[in-house]
Amino acid sequence: MINFFTFKWGDKYGPEYVTRLKNSLHKYCQTDFTFTCITDKPVDGIDCIDIVHYSLFGESVFTVEKIELMKNVTSGTNVLLDLDILIHGDITEYVTMPIDKPTFVFTYWTPDWHWEKLVPKKTACFMNSSFVRWDGTSAAFLYYHYMKNRDYHIEEYNSLDKYMFYEHYMPNKEDLPFDFWSEGIFYNYNAEGDHQYEFLDDHKICLFNTSHLIRQERRYYELDNTPSEHTEIWESYDE
Repeated sequence: MINFFTFKWGDKYGPEYVTRLKNSLHKYCQTDFTFTCITDKPVDGIDCIDIVHYSLFGESVFTVEKIELMKNVTSGTNVLLDLDILIHGDITEYVTMPIDKPTFVFTYWTPDWHWEKLVPKKTACFMNSSFVRWDGTSAAFLYYHYMKNRDYHIEEYNSLDKYMFYEHYMPNKEDLPFDFWSEGIFYNYNAEGDHQYEFLDDHKICLFNTSHLIRQERRYYELDNTPSEHTEIWESYDE
């Protein structure tokens, strides 16, 4: 049994994002699973948990409540999904295969020049938490590390992904406390590059990741308004 989780708060995404995400799993996850939404507004037909139970919700470190989930859920096989992803290929292998450590997305599409120009300033990040798997208690340490120096982390980082990258990846490159999914599974719809706004049929999951683009006032698309087949596929998950 796989336990899937997602977060939804506010009005950026409607309830159809939750329902279609769950339905995409029915199509592309060929094993039994549960699906739970942690939210401030219950969604019809979905098992929901009130987000008020998450003390880190609303903190300035964007989506840091994800690691509180990893502390709270310490048994079984668990996968955290962002709402703004499109699953369009079978993911059964990735949620059932043996893993030793929590597994995150590495942003292989981020330009290499970010390492030299932006990483020293802590303004770039090569990690993404849109699709995270952990088994049992293996990810709880992320929460406890954060809480040990909570005030510093709030001051230093504006997102969970940057906290993960600079507090756990950069100091521990030779012995990482987590793993990454292999290249070729994920791609980013809005990322600048040769495949921006394209449908990559040989990949499994498309990320949209628009929050930082909104802050930077850059052009972006959401799942509900792409000029490509992504929106049509996403809307098909109503069935």
